[in-house]
Amino acid sequence: MNNTPLLKINNLTVTYPLNSEGSDVLKALDNTSLKVNSGQIIGIVGESGAGKSTIGKAILGLLDPPAKLVSGEIRFLGNSLVGLSEAQFESLRGNQIGYIYQNPMTALNPVLTIGEQVIEAILANTTMTGKEAYNYAIQLLERADVSFAKDRLQKYPHQLSGGLCQRIVFAIAIAAKPKLIVADEPTTALDVTVQSSVLQTLIKLSQEEGIAIILITHDIGVVSETCDYVYVLRNGKHIEQGETVQVLEKPMQEYTRSLMASVPLIEKRLHRFALPNEGKIEGISSHLGYLQEERKEDFSSNKTILKVTNISKTFYTPSTLFKPKDAFQAVKNVSFSVNRGETVGIVGESGSGKSTIGRMILGLEDITEGNVIYKGKDINSIINSEDRLAHYLSIQCIFQDPYSSLNPRMTAGENITYGLKIHKLIDSKNAKSLAQDLMVLVGLQRQDADKLPQSFSGGERQRIGIARALGYRPDFIFCDEPTSALDVSVQANLLNLLKDLQEQFSLTLLFVSHDLAVIRQMCDRVIVMKDGEALENGSNENIFEQPKHAYTRSLLDAMPKFQGLAQY
Repeated sequence: MNNTPLLKINNLTVTYPLNSEGSDVLKALDNTSLKVNSGQIIGIVGESGAGKSTIGKAILGLLDPPAKLVSGEIRFLGNSLVGLSEAQFESLRGNQIGYIYQNPMTALNPVLTIGEQVIEAILANTTMTGKEAYNYAIQLLERADVSFAKDRLQKYPHQLSGGLCQRIVFAIAIAAKPKLIVADEPTTALDVTVQSSVLQTLIKLSQEEGIAIILITHDIGVVSETCDYVYVLRNGKHIEQGETVQVLEKPMQEYTRSLMASVPLIEKRLHRFALPNEGKIEGISSHLGYLQEERKEDFSSNKTILKVTNISKTFYTPSTLFKPKDAFQAVKNVSFSVNRGETVGIVGESGSGKSTIGRMILGLEDITEGNVIYKGKDINSIINSEDRLAHYLSIQCIFQDPYSSLNPRMTAGENITYGLKIHKLIDSKNAKSLAQDLMVLVGLQRQDADKLPQSFSGGERQRIGIARALGYRPDFIFCDEPTSALDVSVQANLLNLLKDLQEQFSLTLLFVSHDLAVIRQMCDRVIVMKDGEALENGSNENIFEQPKHAYTRSLLDAMPKFQGLAQY
């Protein structure tokens, strides 16, 4: 019996120069080792910057210059991959080793149809041609749980959801039935039911086809349900490894325990995450006193701040010579209310209408039918421009993508105060000190206000987005998937921050997410959406402990379960 691992990495070190002379370097990987056997699924977990993706890129010869593989060995099927030419790596990629990217919208070519891209992979890595390749492309999409597979071949990436595009990337990766798949955060952008389907397909491939899988992820729940073995990385070093059950239930390292403590649980609601070296916001500086001032309007804390009544939104596609105008109803007769100081969650899969509801409340989409009453006023009845400005300034948004929501040409401080200066809510003299105080409030340094967004991590950028929203003294904040792009530990810190700010400033939050565990920890009441309809609306406890609708139960059943370290 051959006991040689399919892939073996020994003492791999990869560096990036920090200056032009190369005298100072960052070790993206520092003497790291791992091995993968045929048919095995191993997990690599850790925060951003831990070196997880660098391992995947090194295996495939995709390290970006000026990265340098300084030392170590990578052996695949007994052969060394270190020093291979680009042509040699091209014969491995797709054929022997598949790769699933984190962001499907950048992994797919926007100017080619889905069919062209899937068939291109088939032609390049198999002997199939013509009709056979076309039929196999349909089979691949079906295996990746892509509905209406034949029709999807005619579509372009921008015409499909992120979840569908990720499943298509998955189909391309398995086209040649490779011996190894490197899956780099493959479920980050996916809804819980789609994530479950993709992971089950990965497990099936591993079991039936003998395909080994390296699963790079920050989702501990995914690791607990999918992986046989797990490596924990921190600052380029693997600090802990072992069988998944052993590592997750009895971690030896404090860092591993802190990762476990950051995982939002589905089983019970915590007041806040118990994170090491992290305290609550206790006070604010004198410059921020205005944040706690009462607004002029008479609005007591025990009143409903937002009431949505039977709202609907219909989008229309333009007619063409060959096709009449078509209507699509994104939101269908939805009603709910939000009380002052409360957090209401809206949960559902992509396309359920969650964000569209938020955009109608924010005034970014017209309301087709129904009413939105904010502070006792119907937003459609606010005609006066001054009143309309005052109304919308008290409603702010925290956006989903912290990388695209900040202007890259402005400093963090300018991003925070630009809108305030435009609306003459603050003068240039006081803007800088306000930005600095807001940066401190959200857990950053005063001097950070002078840095450009590219100097910050994803979690830090999201904190800047929160600071920008707070600058307007909002009563109501719409949180549109604010943690979906963040590592689990960064997410936990950010959720704690939002809870602290809510207590400090009596904020009201409408929190949209497809992550049920995050909704569980953040929200007082929950609305469950599907295909534009609100199927269920109730308290946190009722929705998660006694769900009434079959769809809600299916969402809960699809959630990866992780209970091992609830005690930390």
